[in-house]
Amino acid sequence: MPLLKLLHFAALLCWCGSLLYLPALIAAGTRPNDRLFYRDHAHLTRLVFTLISTPAALLAIGSGTALFLRDGTLAGWLIVKLTAVTAMALCHALCGVLVLRIERQPERSVTRQCLVMGVLIPLLIALTLWLVLAKPF
Repeated sequence: MPLLKLLHFAALLCWCGSLLYLPALIAAGTRPNDRLFYRDHAHLTRLVFTLISTPAALLAIGSGTALFLRDGTLAGWLIVKLTAVTAMALCHALCGVLVLRIERQPERSVTRQCLVMGVLIPLLIALTLWLVLAKPF
C-alpha cells in the first residue's frame, strides 16, 4: 500500500513542520504591542494548532499505526521510535497548553517554555528520522 505510506509521510511533514513553527508563533504572541495584535495573533496561533497541527498529528499517528499493523514489524528500533513519537505527541499537547495560556493572559511570558520546546522538538524529530532510516537495533 504505497498510498498509505505516502499519507503517513505527508502527514508527518505537516505535523513536524507545524511543531517546529508553533513555539516561535506562541512566543511571538506575548509581545506587548496592542490589544488588536493580541487578539488576532492568538486567533492565528489557535488556527495553526487546531486546523493544521492536530489533524496532521492524528493522520500521522493513525497511518503509522496502520503501517505497523499491516507489516507486523516488531523490533527494538521500533519501540524506541514509538517512544520518541510519544514524546513528540507530549510536546504537541504542551504547545496546546501554551496556546491556552497566552489566550488567557497575553502579557504572561512563556518564552522559556517555548525555548525548551524549540530545542526539544527538533531533537525528537531528528531522533525519529534516524531511527527509521538507520534501524540500529
